[in-house]
Amino acid sequence: MNQYTDQTSDSFETRLLRAHPETALVYELASRLRTLPLPIADWDDLVRKLQGGPVPELLQVPEPNAQCLPDELFPIRDEADLAVKLTATIRTFLRQAEAGAGSPARLTLPLHKRLATVAGETTGTARRSGVFDDGSLLGSKQADASARETRDVWVVTLVLTDCDTGWRLPYSWITDWTNTYQFDANAQFIAVIDGTWTDYVVLVMRDGYINRTFALSRATMAGTTQYICLNRAV
Repeated sequence: MNQYTDQTSDSFETRLLRAHPETALVYELASRLRTLPLPIADWDDLVRKLQGGPVPELLQVPEPNAQCLPDELFPIRDEADLAVKLTATIRTFLRQAEAGAGSPARLTLPLHKRLATVAGETTGTARRSGVFDDGSLLGSKQADASARETRDVWVVTLVLTDCDTGWRLPYSWITDWTNTYQFDANAQFIAVIDGTWTDYVVLVMRDGYINRTFALSRATMAGTTQYICLNRAV
C-alpha cells in the first residue's frame, strides 16, 4: 500500500507537504539541488552539475538554453541561501501564475506547468497557509536550546470574522512585518510557525477595519483553530 493510500501511517512532514502544494514544490526542488556541489554560479553551472546524475522532471528542458529558473535565483552559495532564494522564487512564480498565466496545457516546460497547476490549487477556495520563521517584529519568544535544535514546526488554523455581524472576512491580510500572507475565500489561514518560537505575534489587517495584533502560543494553540474578529473603523 503506498503512502497516498495509507495516510494513517504518514509522518507529520508528509501530511504537511500533501496539504500545502507550494511547500511540497519547494521541498521537491530543494531536495535535489542541495545534493549538488555548491556554490552554483548560474543556470549554465546548474545544467553542468545536473549532468552528473538524474535530472528531476521539473528541471528537464528541451535544450540547455531553455532556462526554466530565473537569474535572480543565482548564485546559490550554500543550503541556507538555496532555501531563501528558492522559496522566494516559487512564491513570485505563483503570484504571476495567479495573475493570469492561463491553463497549464498552454505551457511547455514541466516546471512552468507544475507552477500553473499549484497556483490553481492555492487560489479560490483552497486553504491558504504561510510559514513564520524569522521572528516577529511585533513580538516573539524563543524556545529553549534543545527545541531550537530540532527545528520542528507547529500549526494554528485562524478564522477571521466581523466582530459585530459574525460574517467572515475573506482575503484579509496577516503579517509579522517580515512575511505577509492572505486569508482564503473562507476567511481561513493556516499559520505554520517554526519550532524556534514558542510565542509569536501577528497583525491582521483589512480595509475598513481596525488592525488587530494576535498572539499565537504553542502551549495553548498548537493544532487548534482560533477565531479572530475585527472591528469596523469608525
